[in-house]
Amino acid sequence: MNKVHYAMIYLTACGVNGIKPEQEYISDIDMEKLFRLSTSHLLEVLTGISLKNSGIKLSEEWTQKLSKSTRKNILFDNERKKLFDFMEKAGIWYLPLKGTVLKDYYPAVGMRQMSDNDILFDEAFSMEIRKYMESQGYTGESVGKGAHDVYIKEPVYNFELHRSLFDNAAQSRMNAYYADVKKRLLLNDGSSYGYHFTDEDFYIYIVAHAYKHYSGSGTGIRSLLDFYVFLNAKEQSMDFEYIQNECENLGFSGFEKQSRILCKKLFGADAPAGYEEFADSLSEEELDMLGYYLSSGVYGTTERGIKNRIAEFNKKSGSTSKLRYLLGRLFPDMEIYRSYYPFFYRHKLLLPVGWLYRLVRMVFSKKRRSTAAKEIDIVRKI
Repeated sequence: MNKVHYAMIYLTACGVNGIKPEQEYISDIDMEKLFRLSTSHLLEVLTGISLKNSGIKLSEEWTQKLSKSTRKNILFDNERKKLFDFMEKAGIWYLPLKGTVLKDYYPAVGMRQMSDNDILFDEAFSMEIRKYMESQGYTGESVGKGAHDVYIKEPVYNFELHRSLFDNAAQSRMNAYYADVKKRLLLNDGSSYGYHFTDEDFYIYIVAHAYKHYSGSGTGIRSLLDFYVFLNAKEQSMDFEYIQNECENLGFSGFEKQSRILCKKLFGADAPAGYEEFADSLSEEELDMLGYYLSSGVYGTTERGIKNRIAEFNKKSGSTSKLRYLLGRLFPDMEIYRSYYPFFYRHKLLLPVGWLYRLVRMVFSKKRRSTAAKEIDIVRKI
């Protein structure tokens, strides 16, 4: 952690707690570096609001980010309402997820930046949803693969419509836990098909989602901020014995506890101000965890994802064979085909064609070639 990291955390804490920042703690910070770092964690609106409140003039680019975030949130809300109205009429149950819910726990509209609308729905109606989205001008960027379908529309609209909460191939333990997710849901007041989690189950879900990314390619500081904002509103009324038992069953009780403690130390209104005082308030273990969050950015890194995947393979297989790992990547198990190549999963006699298909896609895609080359290089160096 350096002083720019600290400034981002301090300003973020001021923003969500309604505190005017003290200029002495940010006066010597390189504002361009702070803006770029905040952007990499999707926190530039929060840090920008706090800087404005402290009397610092923002760059034009930063100022535009603030106004665009508010507008985007309003546009997303309106478009999501239209989709929910359609689902109610069509008899399709649905569940808003992640930032779609969390944004309302932040002090102001647009303060929690939105990349997309995440919604779980009854996958039996996938075709009906597709027809509706296309009728509204959306393009299906990725449909029928993995855990969710992606629909986009200019200028800013992006929906991730989830057929399941977690991927069969990558998160089998979580996928099994949420296999019959509807039994955990409560019907919304005034709705026939809209549902929500209890506070406890929503918290468990956002921790599970963060852990999926944390143990994969990594996740950024905003995940900790989401924990803080939700806990700040709900912790006193939640059943933590239930939460801890469920997190233990899911295999991330340690992550939940460490992240819960850390988020309060980072963003609590009584967190010590000043770089040295703040750093001294964290244990060595907490500094290490914070460093992992800070170095990941909001969506993690390709290199970290590859290294974590190799470590997980070694742990599961009890082997450190590089050739065995690479062969497993080239010829994956059937769960991968079930999630990402459903045609070959249904027609297993054509699997050799599936192997060739994957190889050809890699050869003719610059991005896939680059990722494969990086993965091979990392494996070689381990």
